[in-house]
Amino acid sequence: MNQRLIRPLVYTGITAFIAFGMSGCFLGDQQQRDVGYGVTEPVRTLVIKGHTGNVKVTGGGSAVTVTEHQTYRDKEPVTSHVTTDGTLTLSYDCSDCGVGYDVDVPAGTVVKVVVETGGVQLTGLTADVQASTQTGTVTAAALGSATVRLSTETGGIDAAFTTAPTTVSVSAQTGSVRVAVPTDTSYAVAAKAETGGVRVGVPQQNGAAHTIDATTETGSVTVTRA
Repeated sequence: MNQRLIRPLVYTGITAFIAFGMSGCFLGDQQQRDVGYGVTEPVRTLVIKGHTGNVKVTGGGSAVTVTEHQTYRDKEPVTSHVTTDGTLTLSYDCSDCGVGYDVDVPAGTVVKVVVETGGVQLTGLTADVQASTQTGTVTAAALGSATVRLSTETGGIDAAFTTAPTTVSVSAQTGSVRVAVPTDTSYAVAAKAETGGVRVGVPQQNGAAHTIDATTETGSVTVTRA
């Protein structure tokens, strides 16, 4: 097992970068700063455990880079970035604060995101994806992932694929759901909205190898061609 804290010293001029994030960024008695760093160890899986703050993950980079968008009042957040056996875990602890993340990852990185309050934006990922938020929208674009599971309690979901996924599961309690997939294959689609409309515009076949499960309690469900 290889466990190691990643020090935020990779960006050139990181001290100036952090200071700039502090200057002129006060909202009342609230302070903001950005902290950026790179990860030199191999990362096969990215795990983000957020509380308050938006998360953006972009695939296709040559290495893992992270920018933390920290917001706090009296005391800055205590953030953690640890790589263990190929899994990079980002998390933080504080009171009356929030941390958003902007992360670039290489192709083939598995991504797992959990947020309490904040939106999740995923772009260009090619490995399996899991993302959930209690309050916020989930947007996924240009996905080449085989297995994708997205959920939100309050907020919509919009997922678009460049290649036909094997398994898609998207669910919302309050908010509309949209899934856009290539139509060069058929899908076994289960689409349901307790209060709202449902529209499926892709080839369907019971027992197909490609499955889409899209549900919402309040809102519309759309499964359409990419």
